[in-house]
Amino acid sequence: MRILLSAYACDPGLGSEEGNGFNWLWETASLGHQVWVLTTPRGKDNLEKALAARAAEPAAARIKPVYITVPRFVEYLYRWQFGVYTHYIVWQYCAWRIARQLDQQVDFDLVHHVTYNSLQMASWLWRLKKPLLLGPLGGGMQAPASLRRYLPDWFKTETMRNVIAWLLTTFDPNVRQSLRHAALVLAANRDTAELAQRLGARKVELAMSAGQPLSLYTPEYVPRPALEGRELRIMWLARIYPRKGLHLVLEALGKVDPRVKFHLDILGDGPVGSMVPGWIADAGLQDRVTWHGKVPYDTIREQYLRHDLFMLCTLRDTYAVQFTEAMALGCPILTLDLHANTDFVPDTAGIKVPVSTPEETSAALARAVEHLYDNPAELERLGRGGFAYAAQQSWPALVSRLLHRAALASHELAGLTANVDTSFQKLGRPAFGTE
Repeated sequence: MRILLSAYACDPGLGSEEGNGFNWLWETASLGHQVWVLTTPRGKDNLEKALAARAAEPAAARIKPVYITVPRFVEYLYRWQFGVYTHYIVWQYCAWRIARQLDQQVDFDLVHHVTYNSLQMASWLWRLKKPLLLGPLGGGMQAPASLRRYLPDWFKTETMRNVIAWLLTTFDPNVRQSLRHAALVLAANRDTAELAQRLGARKVELAMSAGQPLSLYTPEYVPRPALEGRELRIMWLARIYPRKGLHLVLEALGKVDPRVKFHLDILGDGPVGSMVPGWIADAGLQDRVTWHGKVPYDTIREQYLRHDLFMLCTLRDTYAVQFTEAMALGCPILTLDLHANTDFVPDTAGIKVPVSTPEETSAALARAVEHLYDNPAELERLGRGGFAYAAQQSWPALVSRLLHRAALASHELAGLTANVDTSFQKLGRPAFGTE
């Protein structure tokens, strides 16, 4: 197929949205499709270096980057947060104008929007009147009000965010038109799936929003040393924003029965890093916590392998890719039963605690730590379960599976199956709410 991929963020040298954009591009081309990618010049150097380095692979010849620029004054605004949104909106308009010209030359079979993955920011490309695949998209999540005490900047980060999201979905015609014209919307969590349906999407399916590089995986599950006589090694990894839930994790660990031997390693830094020592002291964990700050990315893999438990309780996230990293390396998960965790952290890989009041939620997390400490066989069972699940979440497997699902979901997208590796089908097509 001739596919037009919209990937505002696309840079093989970065993670997050930029890395996702590139991986969707590369894996789609690897399946045999011709791909024109609309992106910004910001990742041009890394993208062209990556394509040159892989020039011997057939996929590289199938990729045709199209770098979309915006007026200079809009580019200048990018340095401020509000300017990022302005830049993206103007870029989308410019991308649509270029895409309209390209389509007259190429006659695309399909348009796929991948980044930014925000439902509220939508896409202008529905105007091309071609089969449209959106996502995986996030944006429908809201932090639980019952846990707002862990979000001291609630008005700024949550109330204002929700107001802006409401304004966009109510008054920006692109949002509803994108969803209504899409042959399929892939939603990264059920919150976003439900919002897309309310806004008029014709067909919505849940989908894992990010894969993992094959280089992350170990050939086999790596057992941890026997727990008897030593500490339970717990790992927390993220940028330190209030919504990442570190305060909740520390409060919960402060409630763990003193007989339980554990040590928490905090990996990461961020805007509220200055508050971390106070949170540790308030929980009485000075001797049980080590805050390492930001650590080199190439050391993260080894960190997962040396820990017994990954504990991350984000209060609002499209999906924390750290969960898949942990599962891929056999590290069990303790988290909240919230947003994407509900569907993409399987019960065979971790414990998900229901969201309630701060007191009840932190106490439930503490009891879960005690349970795992007292039942080391459970730790190994969850580690092996996560390892098996994550084996299907590599970038090649994920893109192949999701494009196959898209082809099954809509006759408009049926051509996507032409060159797709369907070896994963023996696992069965996932039902709603699973992946």
